[in-house]
Order: sequence, then C-alpha cells, then structure tokens
Amino acid sequence: MSLSKLAVRKPTTTLIIFILLSALGIYCTTSLPLDLFPDMDIPYMVVYTSYSNAGPEEVERSVTRTMESSLSSVTGLKKLTSTSSTGSSMVMLEFEYGTNLDVAANDIRDKIDLVRNYLPDDADSPIIFQMDPSMMPIMAIVVTGSRTPEELSGYVDDIIQPRLEQIDGVASANVSGGREKAILIDVPRDRLDAYDLTITQIAQMIGAQNITSSGGSIESGDSNYSISAEGTYKSIDDIKGTVVSYKQKSTGGGKPEMVSIMLRDIADVYEGYKEVTSEAYLDGKPSVMLMIQKQSGKNSVTTAEKVRKQLKLIEKELPKDVTLIETYNTTDDINNTIHQVVESLVEGIILAVVVLYIFLRSFKSTFIIALSMPISVLITLCLMYFCGFSINMMTLSGLLLGIGMLVDNSVVILENIFSYRERDAKPEVAAVLGSEEMISAITSSTLTTVCIFLPMIMFRKMLGMMGKMFEAFAFTIVFSLLCSLIVAAVLVPVLSSKYLKIEKVSDRKQTGFLGAFDKAMTRFFSWLDKSYARGVAFVLHHKRIVLGGIGVLFILSIFAIKFIGFIFMPAQAETSVSVSLEMPKGTTLEATREVIQQMEANVLNDLKGVKYSTVAVGGSMFSSSSSDSNTATLRITLYSEDERQEGWDNDVSAKEKIRKYFNSFPGAEFTFGSGSMAFANSAIDIVLKTDDLDLARATAKEIQAVIRDKAKDYVNETTMDLEDGLPELKINMDRNRMYELGVTAYTAGSELNAAINGKTASRYDDHGTQIDIDISLDDKDKQTFGDLEQLYVTNSMGQRIPFASFARYEESLAPVAINRENQTRTIRISVEPKDGISLQIVQAEIEKVIRENVVLDENILVSYEGAFADMLETVGNFSIIILMAIILVFAVMASQFESFKDPFIILFTMPLSFIGVIMIYLLAGQMLNVVTVIGMLVLVGTIVNNGIVLVDYTNLLRKRGYPLYEACVEAAGNRLRPILMSTLTTVTSLIPMAFFPGETGGMTQPIGLTVLGGLTFGSLMTLFVMPSIYYIFNTNAERKAAKKARRQAAKERRKAARKERELPEIIKRHKRAEKKAAEAKEKPVSLDASKEAETAENENAGDSDKTE
Repeated sequence: MSLSKLAVRKPTTTLIIFILLSALGIYCTTSLPLDLFPDMDIPYMVVYTSYSNAGPEEVERSVTRTMESSLSSVTGLKKLTSTSSTGSSMVMLEFEYGTNLDVAANDIRDKIDLVRNYLPDDADSPIIFQMDPSMMPIMAIVVTGSRTPEELSGYVDDIIQPRLEQIDGVASANVSGGREKAILIDVPRDRLDAYDLTITQIAQMIGAQNITSSGGSIESGDSNYSISAEGTYKSIDDIKGTVVSYKQKSTGGGKPEMVSIMLRDIADVYEGYKEVTSEAYLDGKPSVMLMIQKQSGKNSVTTAEKVRKQLKLIEKELPKDVTLIETYNTTDDINNTIHQVVESLVEGIILAVVVLYIFLRSFKSTFIIALSMPISVLITLCLMYFCGFSINMMTLSGLLLGIGMLVDNSVVILENIFSYRERDAKPEVAAVLGSEEMISAITSSTLTTVCIFLPMIMFRKMLGMMGKMFEAFAFTIVFSLLCSLIVAAVLVPVLSSKYLKIEKVSDRKQTGFLGAFDKAMTRFFSWLDKSYARGVAFVLHHKRIVLGGIGVLFILSIFAIKFIGFIFMPAQAETSVSVSLEMPKGTTLEATREVIQQMEANVLNDLKGVKYSTVAVGGSMFSSSSSDSNTATLRITLYSEDERQEGWDNDVSAKEKIRKYFNSFPGAEFTFGSGSMAFANSAIDIVLKTDDLDLARATAKEIQAVIRDKAKDYVNETTMDLEDGLPELKINMDRNRMYELGVTAYTAGSELNAAINGKTASRYDDHGTQIDIDISLDDKDKQTFGDLEQLYVTNSMGQRIPFASFARYEESLAPVAINRENQTRTIRISVEPKDGISLQIVQAEIEKVIRENVVLDENILVSYEGAFADMLETVGNFSIIILMAIILVFAVMASQFESFKDPFIILFTMPLSFIGVIMIYLLAGQMLNVVTVIGMLVLVGTIVNNGIVLVDYTNLLRKRGYPLYEACVEAAGNRLRPILMSTLTTVTSLIPMAFFPGETGGMTQPIGLTVLGGLTFGSLMTLFVMPSIYYIFNTNAERKAAKKARRQAAKERRKAARKERELPEIIKRHKRAEKKAAEAKEKPVSLDASKEAETAENENAGDSDKTE
C-alpha cells in the first residue's frame, strides 16, 4: 500500500500528525538561537610565551625560532606566523579546515615539550589557546553623570562590573576610563640619600609590616581555637607610622641611641589615584566605558538580552544622576539583518501565493498549496533545531530560496488530482491515483535538486570558511525540499479529498469580479498558448539564426565579466563607524587625546544624524585599558534604517565624509576599524619576505609612498604592520665594574624599574575594597636623563652604589615587533580599495605602479595576498564543486531517461542561463563575488527541472506516434503553464531578496540576483530553444534511422529481383520432377525407384515454395 493511499484512508490521523509537527516547529522556532552567521570553529591556535625584559630580537632568537622549528611539523598545519615583541612571543598556527583542534592542541603540547629545555630560564611556560570570534566585544556600556571620572570608576568597580561578569554568557567586562584608587607614597631622592635607603628596601619593609599570619591552633577546654596574628594596616596613619629604618643618634658621650625612621619622615603618604592609562568620553564628556565580551560557544543575542535586563536592575541601585548608556551593540545589527531577511521571506511567500491564484483561479487549490509552504518551513525548522543549527542569515536564505521550490511538488500532485476529478473520478479515488502516478516524478525531480548540494556538503573542508558558512545553507534547502516532498505526497491528497475537496471546472460558480477575472485569465492563457505555439514554430523554422544569436550573446556575456568586476564579499551595512588612531610610538596620552578629540569635532560638524559619539584613548574599543598611550578609537553610532530621517548619514556616507580628514593631522595614522559584521578582509596585501629587516622596512616605506602617490585613484588607506621604532633609553652596564662593586644586573634592573615606574608594596583594605599601596620616586626627581645617574642600588654587602659608577645611557629606537611567516621575516602592506572598483583592476594597478617605480632588491621576495587571492582560490574550489554537481545531475537524469542524449539536451540550457545572470548584474549595478558562485550552484539544481518536464513529455508524445516536429510543438504548448507556474513562483519569491534587500541584506542579495536572473532567462531558453535543440538532435537520429531503413529496403529489393530471375529455372525443375513422378507410377515399384520418387517429390515441394 502506497503512502498516499494510506494517508487518504486515515485522513484524521494524517492531519493530527501534521498539526503536531507544525506545533513542534513553532516551539523549535522560538527556541532556536539567533545569530548572524552559523557557528564556525576558526582553525587557529596560538602559543604565547612571556619572556620579561627581553627585546624583540632577543625574543625572536631565543624563543620564537625555537618554537617555530618544532611546531612546523604539527599535523594539519596550513600556515605558521609569529610576532616577537618586547617581553613576549606569539606563534599563530592556521590549520586546514576540518582539523580536530583538540587533537592539534595535544600535538602542539608534545612539540613544545621537545624544546622546553632549550628555552631561556627566565621565559615563562608557553600558554596554548584557540582563537575565537568571541574575543571581539559584543556591546559597549558607557557610565556617565554629574560625577568625577574617579567616582564613576568606583561605581563601576564596586557594583557594575562584578554584576555584569556574573551573567551567564559574559566572559569579561573590560573597563576604559576613570582612575584606579590607590595609597600613593612619593619619596624625594634627597630623603633616600639622607637615610641611605632605596625604593625597593622601603617597599619590602611596608610589605613585611602589612601581613596576617597563622599561628596554628590551641585547645582550651572543649574548644579548639585557631590562632592568627593580625598585622594588617587599619588606617593611613598606620602606613605613615611604618618604621622603614633605624638611625643612631649621639647622646653626648654616652651610648648611641637608636632612632626609628618612620615613613612619614621621608615620604608623602596620601590616598589618591594611579596614573591615567586610558580615558573614555561620551559626546565629549569624561566617562567610564565597559566593553562586554561573551563566553566562547554562547549566543550573542541571548547574552546581550541578559545584559540589558541586568542593566535595568543595576540602574535602580545607582544614584539618580548616574546613567548607563548602551552606545554600541553588535546584536542590534544581527537583529536588523535577520528581521530584513524574515521580511523578504514573508513577502516572497505572499508573492508566490498571488502567482498561484492567477494560474489556478481556485481558492481551495491555492489554499492547499499555500498551506504546504508554512508547514514545510515549520518541519524544516524543527529538523534544524534537532541538528543544532541556528536561525542566521544563511539558514534563512536557504528557506527563502526554497520557498519557490517548495510549491513545485504540491502543484504537480494537485494538477494531476484535478485532471482525474475532471474525468468524474470520486475525490478519494482522484487523490490516490493522482498522487500515486506522480510520486516517482516528483521524487526524481527533488532528488536532482538535492544532488546539487551533496558535493558541497561532502567536500566542504575544501572550501574552508566558506564551506563551513554555507553548510547550514545547503542543509536547510535539502531539509525544506524533502519536507515539501512528504507534504505533497501525504498532506495534499488528504486535504484535496476530505477537507478541501477539489471541484471540477464545470462545478465552479464564480460571479462578479472573480468570475470576470476567471474569464479574462482563461482568455489570456488561451491567447498565450497560441502565441507560444507560434513562437516555438518560428524558432524551429529559424533554428540556425536563433541559436547563432544566442551563441553571440553567450560570448558577449563572458566578455562582460571584465566590466562587471569582482569583489570578495558584498559589504554589510552597520549602524556604527569605528575610526582607529595610531600616533608615533611614545606619544603621550594627552597628545593622543588632543588629536582624536579634534578629529571628533571635525566629524560631528560634518555628519548628520549621529546618535552617540564615544572616544577611548589609550586603548581601542576592542581591548582593555592596558593598551599603549599612542592609540585611540572614535566610534560614531548612527541611527538604524527604521529610525533614520531623510538626509541623515548611513555608514557608507559617513565613511566618505570622515575619510577626507584622515590626512589633516601630520604623524597621525587613521584607519576604519573592521566592524562586527565584516566577514572577510577586503584589502589586498603586499607581503615582503626577507631576513634583512632594515632593507625590508626601507622597501616597504617606499612601496607605501608610491601607492599613496601613484595609485590614489584606486585605493583609500594603506597601512603597514611594521611600526616605527619605540624611543628607547638604553642603559649600558659595565659588567666587570658591577662584579667589583658586588652589584647584579637583576638588582640594578629591579631598582631602576621601581624608581621610574613605581612598585606595588602591598594591598590596603579600604572599607572592604582592596586597593594597592604604590611607592615611587617623586615626579620632580625623574624628569631628565641625568636623574637616572643619581639613582642608587644596594649591593650584596648592603652598601648604596650610584648607577653612575657602573652604567651609561644612550638614546636609540627599539623595534616594536618582528613578524614572521613560515619561519621567514615579513612585512605586510595592506591596501584598502576604493568602493565600486573591481579587485582585479586595483591589484593590476598596484602591481604596475610597484613594477614601474620601485627597484626591488634580489633578496626581497614580493607576493600578493588578501581578498583577491582568497577570492580566486574560493571560486576555483567552488567551480570544482559545481562541476561535480553537474556530473551528478547528469547521472541522475541519464538513469531516469535511460539515455545519454536527453540529459545532454537539458544541460545545454545551463550555460545559457549565465547570460541572464550577467544581464541582471549589469542592470542592478552589482559586482560578482563569492556569494554569486553559491547562487550559480543553486541555479544548476533549479534550471534542469523545467527541462526534465519538457523532454519527458516530448518523449511520451513521440511514443504515441506523433511526428518529431508536431511532438516538439505540442509538448511545448502543453507544458507551458506548469513551467511558467513553477518558474514564476520561484522568481517572484526572490524579488524582495534580489531587489529590496535593505541595508542589512547585502550578504544574501547576490544569491537572489543570480537565481532570479539565471532562472528567468534559463526558463525562456527552456521554452524556446530546448525544442529546437531537441529537434536538431533527434532529426539527426531520424535521418540515420531513415538511411538505415533505405539500405534495408534496397537490400530487400535486390533479394526479390534475384528470386524473380531464378523463377523460370525453378518452374522447369518442377515440371521435370512431375514427369519423373508420373513415369515412376507406370513402372514396377522397387526400393531404388521409391527413393528416386521421394527425392523428386522433395524437389517439387522446394520449387513450389520458391514459386510462392
């Protein structure tokens, strides 16, 4: 018993099952996590090694090279890069996609263990961690009000930060701005000299006097008491009263008296704030900023919602004049994007239903098919939930593309059921027979489309990050098509036979507007059928001209690719613009702040519709407050598309206005920050490889200057990853002199660090909050280079030795960091192309400019990487996937038709659909990109379905005895409406996605454009050109058959002529045989005679046969 028959016999059970599945789908939809892209394991591991007080070159020589030599043999490694900077080594390992990172981490540990003994003794143990997108903050909270930054910082430290970090999903809340409270101790140098003390000695004394120690336990009676010696400071006066030294005092000839030297005698002790390391401003007003980072594996949108709920509770505990403002939230952009795609999805469904009604002109039929769409979608969402997918741009795009294809199976089944009802079959019988007849056809059609995505799913590792991203897209389409197959085979027959019985045309009683509309559409389709038949006949009579014209169009479309151009990924709109500033190394915080605030003033004067303007000085928006004083970030938050008024700026226009101020500040380098939704790097990288760092730096600067001067019409920003040197005062120590004086390099370095940077001596309990006790040399004693020579260090015998006796200083520039790639030093110059210019044009121009204006040393190897190289690699891999898909589709169709010729006829329209793709991109003014290739893959699966229907029906008519020409024309006319219905439902459902994607739908627009353009033109080719191709291929076959038939006829004629010539001789032999037989009867019969007679009779019989 078939599935359809069983469902029709048990309609209530079937309906209940689908209602339950739909309800489960609704529940799963509300529970599915929301995100911009699918979860992706980025195959990057980092090995971080700290090596304090070592310069970049020493770190590279002692740590980085040792680590690289061992790690280069890790299994699955694709690329090895490293950065050696002052005090640290960072080695980054990029693996092939699909590598098990847990296994890779174990392999890395084993390789490190092999070389651990070769690392310097002062180097810390290497730390291994995985690169994770969650390292980027998801939102920014600004704390502002009519309070000082110090007071605001207190609220942040005591209330806001701890409460936010308790939220499930929040990894950290990094603070920028404000100052940290501390107990500060300033010691003038003359007091140190007077009492023979050093900063380190005083710090040790303070630490020793501020301690709680355990004294074990004592038993008294039945109780056991623990003993603790409480020695912590209770007040600032306790700190001031700390004895730091003793001095003998003469008593006039008697025994010298020991006098205690207290801290208050030699230093200023007060409650204050540490030196400012970062500042934050909201709309020019000092404030404190928190950057929220989510935990790895947690959902961004869910975490942001939890933070927002907690902020409402926190605000109730804060003073009324302190406010919390959310200035930046990546999840708003995610929500806007998803909302835009969902809108396109709903609009697509509505348009598809309108098209169905125009064709069917029956509310019941339209309702049945319209109902199959949301049910298929809900069951698909249910499968997505159980397979661990999220609702994201890719899965929603898969559903949107599937909408048009979802109805195809239901339309075919319903049309066949309707044809049986027209023959007076009962509803149940029509439902069973109509669905059973078409099950194999729709199954094979669905499997053809499913087969398209199998190579992409199976070989996704080959596509790298793109394969991972589009994996969910492919699975969603496969799920939705399989669900639509089940709905068409099971639910449609039940609805059409029991609950929404399909009536015959003669039973329809439509009056008024609907009746007039029905008649008008009937007349229109009748005219369309006749016009189309005439069109097909015309094409068949002018085959060569039509095919030649299309061939010319195809060649022109290939040449047009050059004019359309390429980009790697389409731009994604955002509601904020980030500008990063980098000043020369060593620039003070105040100087950096002045530049970024001037930039902010210029930008705010020029831009319209700014919601918030935030500035972070001394640290970027994406890091904590410990960053360098020469960096700053300006973030302009704009209104969303829904809130924006006419004339207000969006992110694109804002960047254009901001960019013109980039060259207004000498020595300052501005760049746009990569947004939260930037999926891939759009820059072109010029990589210089050589071990001669000075030569590489000089060449890189020359290339950078040439590009900025000669290629300014093609590029916006040009940046280099090798920074200028950090101003450094190098202390050269005379080692032999140090040995004589009993001073070690470690002691000297520690004392120098304590005097200049200060030293945290201990911690102080300030009403339940632990704050540092910091001691340092007075500011007036560390202003000039000469002050360093007047510092003292204590030797092994307790004597104070001046630095001037063993050390000299000199000014120099220290390298900030040394970058290496695959164990070779590299410098990378990144070039950001201007919007609207094709990547291949920009790269060709850059290569030309460098070739003509820069003389490259033979020791420097130059290579080009970045977006263009990535695009070529991705498109190449996708081309292989598409080729596999085409071969798979050909195999399925060859099996279906049991012919190699018919699948070839159908596939012939596939390259012709490319003309439509090129035409629509030219009309829309868009560039080709990686997402276009995904659209081409989908197109391969959808374009063949119409061809299968047409060729299959043409073959059927020929089997019924139709001549070739009549079969082509008749089949085309008969299949026009189903093909039009199928194509138009898919095309109209894609119109919102292709032409009205909104600002946030840029990522999915190329898929919609590609499928819409290719399917529209491809369907026209199917309807008009395919009959001609079928006719040409089968005419040749018929000619060969006719030729063979003529040869056979000629052979038969020759055989008949030969027989005719032999006839008189046969008659003679026959007469002789008769005469012999007559004579034999007259003579006596003997054995020999009887044999002769028998022989004569046989000859006679044979001749008779020949005569006949």
